[in-house]
Amino acid sequence: MGGDANWWICASLLKPGSTVLSGGAGKDVSFELELARLGCEVAVFDPSPTGRATMEQADNQHGRLKFFPLGLAGRDTVVRFAPPANPAEGSFRTAIDESAGALVEFPCVSPRKALELAGLADCALCKLDIEGFEYEVLESLLQAGIRPAQIAVEFHHFMPGIPWRRTFDRGGNWSRRATGWSASGRRTACSYGRNTCRERKSGNGDLAER
Repeated sequence: MGGDANWWICASLLKPGSTVLSGGAGKDVSFELELARLGCEVAVFDPSPTGRATMEQADNQHGRLKFFPLGLAGRDTVVRFAPPANPAEGSFRTAIDESAGALVEFPCVSPRKALELAGLADCALCKLDIEGFEYEVLESLLQAGIRPAQIAVEFHHFMPGIPWRRTFDRGGNWSRRATGWSASGRRTACSYGRNTCRERKSGNGDLAER
């Protein structure tokens, strides 16, 4: 579903009124807009100037899409971010390497606080493309007892200071602690219980490509 930065989800698990927590707007919120047009209630969190500029565009406005200029993190705090490695791409990222240039500070909230701010009682789908912060957010979801029916996440193990092993270990941790975990390709989808999507092909009518 969506435009240039597409995501795979189990579309059959969503219905009008389903709630979506999205971390990271970047330059493309076509995925979130499509979900809103399908009747989902979508909350987008992105503290960066890039995300704010994207959400200010008239084409990105929708009655069921709310934007919050806050980041998602493991807890409610102010976090230091490294500037974009590619200014044209615009992604501010976790400041593991503090020699990466002048750092900037953005306010961030936990997934639990994000749901409160958005007025959402639960989360049917959680999408995370948050430049290295996904690890602590996933842990916070577990600790808070928040169990989205689906999780779509881009792991940033290719960033300095984030070894690929951390992604592998995180996936193993989820598989042990939440039943029905499945992964597919670079973009990973997690779901729980009997509703697990195990195929990445759209031909069976159960999956949608962003």
